[in-house]
Amino acid sequence: MAEEDEDRREKRKHSKSLAQEGEARRKNGQYTDAIRLFTEALEIDGEYAWAYAHRGAARAALDDWEPCCADFKKALELKPDYGWAYARWGEAHRMYASYRLGRADTPADWREQHALIDRGVELLERAAELSPGSAWTFAHRGAAYTYKYWLEVMPRLVPALELDNGPTPAPEARSSGGSDAASRALQDLDKACELNPRYAWVFAFKACVLALIAREQPDMKPGLLEARDCLVNALALDVDKRLPIHAAAAKLLSCAGTFSESVTSALDAVKKNPSDVFSRYFVAVGLKHMNDPLAPVVIEHTRKVLESARSEIDTMLLGLDVLEGREGGRSIVRMRNNLSVEAIALVAFDPTFNDLRTMPLSPLETR
Repeated sequence: MAEEDEDRREKRKHSKSLAQEGEARRKNGQYTDAIRLFTEALEIDGEYAWAYAHRGAARAALDDWEPCCADFKKALELKPDYGWAYARWGEAHRMYASYRLGRADTPADWREQHALIDRGVELLERAAELSPGSAWTFAHRGAAYTYKYWLEVMPRLVPALELDNGPTPAPEARSSGGSDAASRALQDLDKACELNPRYAWVFAFKACVLALIAREQPDMKPGLLEARDCLVNALALDVDKRLPIHAAAAKLLSCAGTFSESVTSALDAVKKNPSDVFSRYFVAVGLKHMNDPLAPVVIEHTRKVLESARSEIDTMLLGLDVLEGREGGRSIVRMRNNLSVEAIALVAFDPTFNDLRTMPLSPLETR
């Protein structure tokens, strides 16, 4: 009996060691390695709730949706009061909704967005009950409410898109100041700041809420400038320089009509990330509105940058089709006229295109 207990302790110790190594990989962005290590830990100890939850978080980062949900569900079956698992599963719903947004073409797709974010809010609310001192939980619940408010606002701001703004909340479910989702987002983000006054990410997300609220006002400039001030706070606190704050500020300032400040912020963003095509766009927009004599040159240069980026994106989409066997007989010759320098290099060096590189020309293409 003593030997069996010792063997069990050793296995549990080994399982914990594997899981901890997996967590280090997860935090470092090495998600596939993390998943492998968590899986090895669970093969030793199948009742290890912590490993299930953290494998779920790694799978969420890769948008491996159904296995991610299965892991979180199992973790909570084993440990029903596991606040971290509730919080991360809630955040996974928000991220999955944002991943699917580009494919939300119909009102039904848009309603699915609402269903995903509402479920995410429920999970984060449970997490906040279990972990009332977690700034991360309040911050990400605030982010979920921000996304919920965004889903409500977009159909009103751009009715031509014919989006669905979800079920209409009952009057008692709305705050006197407007959207309940917007109010809840601000409350949660302020709570996160109260718990962690130096939480840069929270200030950046609060700017998003304030910008959405401002966008629905007759005079949106004061609200957008308030949002800008939040971004300035985020910038001061972002000591690791990880947040794309300059780019966000450029958009806000352009919308507010303060084009000189917008151009300055956009140029800072491009300096930080030369491939930031969105910020390049707002440089062109700002200079045009300012009647800057260089605006035509900058607009033409920006157009070429965007066309080059589109070429690279189209080439990578073709690469994904090739990997999945869906390229449909397309050849490199047919792509040639639309390839940028970077796209040509991608086709030349990426092993994905090996077969297309050597594909014989059809009679039509040799003419």
